[in-house]
Amino acid sequence: MTPTEELAALRGKIDAIDEGMLKLFRERQEVSAGIADVKERGNIAVTDPVREQLVIARARASAEPEVQSETAAFMRTLVSLSKKRQTQLLGLYSALDFPPSTGAPDGPAAFQGVAGAWSEHAAIKMFPDRELTNCEYFEDVFNAVKTGRAAYGVLPIENSRTGAIGEVYDLLRRHSCYVVGQTWVPVRQCLIGLATAGIGDIREVFSHPEGFSQSTRFLKNKNWELTDVRNTAVAAKIVAERGEAKYAAIGSRRAAEVYGLGVLADSVSDDPKNRTRFIAIAAQPQYDETSDIVTVTFSTAHHAGALCDTLSAFQLAGINLTRIESRPAAQAKYRFFADLDASITDGLTREALAQAAAQSDYFEILGCYSELAAENA
Repeated sequence: MTPTEELAALRGKIDAIDEGMLKLFRERQEVSAGIADVKERGNIAVTDPVREQLVIARARASAEPEVQSETAAFMRTLVSLSKKRQTQLLGLYSALDFPPSTGAPDGPAAFQGVAGAWSEHAAIKMFPDRELTNCEYFEDVFNAVKTGRAAYGVLPIENSRTGAIGEVYDLLRRHSCYVVGQTWVPVRQCLIGLATAGIGDIREVFSHPEGFSQSTRFLKNKNWELTDVRNTAVAAKIVAERGEAKYAAIGSRRAAEVYGLGVLADSVSDDPKNRTRFIAIAAQPQYDETSDIVTVTFSTAHHAGALCDTLSAFQLAGINLTRIESRPAAQAKYRFFADLDASITDGLTREALAQAAAQSDYFEILGCYSELAAENA
């Protein structure tokens, strides 16, 4: 028998096994339907963590050592599908009430910081034809959008080196704004100061904490006082206002140009490919058939497998998660934020979102949007 013939014979055996398994699976789902009826009449919760763990542990213990993990994963999937069937029959989830898309509102785009900030750079890239207005704090950007003083807000949410910007994630949930777009901006930090100054003149450097975190190798072993400020462009403004050679800032080349400073050291970032992801927010969602990113936030019950139950809805629908982030919440719990390669306009996606919501204590869609192409690094 040739390898091709042997492979075909083995695949035939697999097909026969699959047929038998599918028959048993259909029978199992029918029994699950009966369980749903009993639970409804007895006012019993669909989820029973103790029972689920018992079923999975029993299956794992019955398997050979080399396939115990795979057996547990298989049984966990069966349990998840059983719960999905029960929630469908009991009407515990339905299509999510996500608002329809609106047109682009009139008004400026708000960013945090002052002229020369990386957020201004992102705002210019995302809204080149709009007036820009600056805000002192991240929360001020959200308030400007919620009150209508700005049509859009532009905020950093993730850096490729230092990770998520937790405050922005927290504000997204608190203010119920919608994400309507995103872009990546290459971040090339520079050491900037008076054009007549030299490295040896510096005694104190100002920057946002992220600017320092992104430039640790350059700053190492330098006997400089490092002072945190709200924004890298604010740091440049302080240096310009003080007008002394002993002061410098970590910030952008544009910030140096805006405040009449010189670049004392170019590209001081630890990672030459360092970049920051910025999001655009609005008071109402804006999306269409080309929108291919969905951002959600949710919390789960505090028991083993609870997060898996929510995420399995996306796995079963073939939806890829590009990012998941956790943030502390009340009562020692966590709130999760996830980005999905999906569109709210797709029926399969909406069903998966509804199923995930049914498996969560709290679930909210924060936006459906597209990415503006990143600049060349």
